[in-house]
Amino acid sequence: MSGDEALTFSELRKIQKQERRQDELSELDEDFVADVVEYLSRKKDVSGESREYKNAKRVFRKIISLREDKIVKNAQLSVTSNVSLEEMNVMPREKQLFRELKENFSDHRDRISDFLDAQEEDANPQRPEMAEKASEKEETKENSEEEEEDTREDDLPEPEEGYNIVEINSDVPEFMGTDLEAYGPFEEGDQVEVPEDNAEILENRGNAEVIK
Repeated sequence: MSGDEALTFSELRKIQKQERRQDELSELDEDFVADVVEYLSRKKDVSGESREYKNAKRVFRKIISLREDKIVKNAQLSVTSNVSLEEMNVMPREKQLFRELKENFSDHRDRISDFLDAQEEDANPQRPEMAEKASEKEETKENSEEEEEDTREDDLPEPEEGYNIVEINSDVPEFMGTDLEAYGPFEEGDQVEVPEDNAEILENRGNAEVIK
């Protein structure tokens, strides 16, 4: 945020919605990450690890995850097209990620091209050891994707006693929880902590899935 304006949970949610709805990266201040750290520190000092603090951390992680997906796509495109890093609205710490991904994609395509060239020169079928290596690479990739998904779930903090973490499947308007606190509104994809009774109601209605 600029000037003396402090980051709020509402502003964080707006950024998440914008990041989710558009294909390009949102334009964020260079100090965005530092502002989030300061905001979380302020909330933790005031009320400890409250639900707002935990939900804000999840929203921030989702923003970063959405931006990472876009950076990966742009890095992949940049290998064969002119994708300008300056026009992508990347934050300073994201530039290095983009450059490393671009280099990895470029190296990967070079290896594929070399392999195809070698195949064209050799009329014989693919040697068994090369086919085995290709199969091992594919298996490694699949295992890596599965491990990444498991890691994301393991990263979720444990909910407070009497509460569940749910992932929203469809838009949910603001409602009063059984703990007499206001929750929402939530959008599809949000991961939030709500009372167990409310989590059960949301799940039975098909609005959410309990994930922890």
